[in-house]
Amino acid sequence: MESLSSNIRQLPLEIKSNQEMVHEAIGKGASRAKVIWTKNIAVATWNRLQCQFGCPHYAKLHTCPPHSPNSDETAEVLADYERAVLLFALPKQDMRELAVSLESSFKSKGFYKAFGMVSRPCDLCETCTIDTFCKYPEKARPTLQGCGIDVQRTVFINGWGDVSPNKPCADMQNIGMVLLD
Repeated sequence: MESLSSNIRQLPLEIKSNQEMVHEAIGKGASRAKVIWTKNIAVATWNRLQCQFGCPHYAKLHTCPPHSPNSDETAEVLADYERAVLLFALPKQDMRELAVSLESSFKSKGFYKAFGMVSRPCDLCETCTIDTFCKYPEKARPTLQGCGIDVQRTVFINGWGDVSPNKPCADMQNIGMVLLD
């Protein structure tokens, strides 16, 4: 009878890589992590309206609309990727920090296009330098919903319907994603 470790060694490299990415994400603080296909990321134009008419961060942060990519631009970007690591963490976890850390780690492992995104607005500066360049471009990341990603639909499509409250940018909605390939 073969051991579990010998069976794992026989798995295709892609599957081992997926498992390793999930384990790394959980080791860095994610409560859940899952490698998903980018075709299972829901992009919608209505999200920007939610930001523009109802969010206090609209036009006040580099990482939010109208400064972030719109849904059409995001759809074009997603076409350059096949997979992403979907992340969920408890509210106390800094998702931006987690996504940036994973992005860096994945780049060092050969996923040179890795790019993180998060569901919460940037909080790196007390007041955003919106009139000039971002002070922390290596750390700041755009919001998923600001880029036109329907977070609730995306997590539902990928089997995580229980982790997404309805209100965008809510503290409880600590969801992130690292695009890769």
